[in-house]
Amino acid sequence: MVIKDEYLNIKGSKIHYLEIDKESSKDTVILLHGKRYNAYDWINSGIAESLSNEGFKVICLEFPGYGSSEECDLEKEEVLLEFAKNLNISSFHLVAPSFSGEISIKFALKYGDMLKSLTIVDSINVDKYKEKLNEIYVKTLIVWGKKDEIAPYEFAEILKNNIKNSTLFVFENLGHTCYFDDAKKFSEVFINFIRA
Repeated sequence: MVIKDEYLNIKGSKIHYLEIDKESSKDTVILLHGKRYNAYDWINSGIAESLSNEGFKVICLEFPGYGSSEECDLEKEEVLLEFAKNLNISSFHLVAPSFSGEISIKFALKYGDMLKSLTIVDSINVDKYKEKLNEIYVKTLIVWGKKDEIAPYEFAEILKNNIKNSTLFVFENLGHTCYFDDAKKFSEVFINFIRA
């Protein structure tokens, strides 16, 4: 597995990302991160490699002010838009845990036509968007740790009940970082969802 360590200039700020690209890769998966995490956590968990082995081009993005990315004035969903445009990625699968889950909801509401699929994992602040979630049409996977003490399980139900084209997968005995705590199962569920 060859990991490219890259920077992209967005509005004068250096934005850091990791890329695992196979010659044969067809679809791109962009992995976002939670507040206490960075791009390398996707590598260390084995999730990025699992996706790469399935033939996906995998990009682990670090938002401004996180990891090695510099601060930037843009809203984070606009950073994601500029990032995709700069790399000529017209459509992609998006995976977004915790605080990036909220960013992905904003992105899907504004730029949903760019998404091949959306995966929201234990997102914070879901209740803020309850009235708008029915405007998300992209195929959506909701993954939740039932024992999450940061983003309550009711958020998963709000997402499931309001996003029309959505599927819910629950880790009954895990919490906020369920996707890393059982990375093998998460990868399997995500890959099956994309392939379906």
